[in-house]
Amino acid sequence: MGVNSPTATRVAVAQTVPEFGAVESNRDRTVDIVRENASADLVVLPELANTGYVFDSIEEVAALAEPRDGPTGRAWETVAAETDTWIVGGFAEADGGAFYNSALIVSPDGIEGVYRKVHRWNEEKRWFDPGDDAPVFETPFGRLGVQICNDLWFPEQTITQARAGADLIAVPTNWVPEPAGEGAAANDDRPAGWTMGVHQTIAHANANRVFIACADRAGTERGTSFEGQSVVVDPNGVPLAGPAPRTGEHTVLADCDLPRARSKRLTGRNDVLADRRPDVYDLGYSSSGGA
Repeated sequence: MGVNSPTATRVAVAQTVPEFGAVESNRDRTVDIVRENASADLVVLPELANTGYVFDSIEEVAALAEPRDGPTGRAWETVAAETDTWIVGGFAEADGGAFYNSALIVSPDGIEGVYRKVHRWNEEKRWFDPGDDAPVFETPFGRLGVQICNDLWFPEQTITQARAGADLIAVPTNWVPEPAGEGAAANDDRPAGWTMGVHQTIAHANANRVFIACADRAGTERGTSFEGQSVVVDPNGVPLAGPAPRTGEHTVLADCDLPRARSKRLTGRNDVLADRRPDVYDLGYSSSGGA
């Protein structure tokens, strides 16, 4: 279960198997999961937990997306108040004529904010507009950052949130197998058989001394298989709970001593944030293309 500490924050990451387009039943299952984990301070749900992931057209997106205060937001507000639990969960957001791959941040008092995925993956660039912010939310248990799936492959985002004081980064995700390429390794060939998402989580948690909680989905949807292996990792890069199995619905729980993330010192002379050298790094990025 992780550390035993009076300051520990109980985090539940829920691995679900949504059915594409079955928004009401998918939503109802997430509500049930929050009730089943009412002892948690925070429940993290997967990316696009209410709709499923593999869209075929912008018309499908438009039909399934909701405003932040739509039925999914209202359902999560109700169960958050009922259980005195915070929720971070992925949904397809409609805002005017734009659509976003987003996550709702919901407290017992209501919707605290929305995070919009910054780094879209593959076909998402056809359906969703990009987010342009990496906020950190104040909660009763600590400072909470949010990312979605592919964001975790960009260390700059975790650095930005760590510098903004995040103790814990919640990651709704839909991990898929790495694209086949020259020298590409199947997950079975990776250490411990873990998906690359778990390795990224471990690396970013360790490099920035933050807790990271990833709620993945499982199952196969329209020919796309998802990786499961939901996990909670501590600032040393050690899994506190999980990785969950690759298949099926699971919830993993970890008690996270979030104040541990406030110290960035490794030795008397090393600090993971203060030691960074932006004067040396070439961060003058230029796009190599892509829609």
